[in-house]
Amino acid sequence: MHNRNLNIAGKSTTLEFGHEGVLYRQSFIMYDKQTDTKWNHSTGLAMFGKLTGMRLEILPSWVVRWEQWKAMHPTTKVLAREGRGGFMGTYVADRNFAEFGLSVGQGPQAKLYPYDLLAKREVVNDTVAPHALVVTFDPAHKQAMAFSRKLGAQDLSFEPGKEPNPRSLIMRDRETSSLWDRLSGKAVEGKMKGKSLQPLIAVPWLKERWRQIYPEGIVYK
Repeated sequence: MHNRNLNIAGKSTTLEFGHEGVLYRQSFIMYDKQTDTKWNHSTGLAMFGKLTGMRLEILPSWVVRWEQWKAMHPTTKVLAREGRGGFMGTYVADRNFAEFGLSVGQGPQAKLYPYDLLAKREVVNDTVAPHALVVTFDPAHKQAMAFSRKLGAQDLSFEPGKEPNPRSLIMRDRETSSLWDRLSGKAVEGKMKGKSLQPLIAVPWLKERWRQIYPEGIVYK
């Protein structure tokens, strides 16, 4: 998901996009209707045309089950479009979760956290410049999140925590022993209760396709 507002020659411009109908390294290409520049939809990078080299801002987004999203955001809205579906019909992916990873960062600094590794550790403390981060995993629903573990002037470190509520996923910070919800990044018990970690831009990828787009990226081990 990208911000389609872009500063072009000192002027804020809202771009409108369409599907170019071609793939680049298994990632589809889109075009903007204002300049016909071709953009990589995965990275937001302008690859060919007048705006080559510019990049759309990636916006924070989650891939979660509807019931979880509804519970966290009870007044949420859903985008519903009238008309026929896509020419390919309904697409349902039945893939092993081990084929996926969570990507943080851009370019050579991009780092992929494989889901099969996250399933074993559930909470990973790491650094991807310029962020000290924590990557969390929900083993039941195969979902991963990334947050900055810097709160004010302090870098926190986390570990899986026991869950007072069986419906929530908890982690504990080693500095204050506060308990945090893994999916929202919000402290629910202890000294830090009420504080929230900043969510980071993190995108689920098929491992094989991530490597094609980020050949110099690092896979966490």
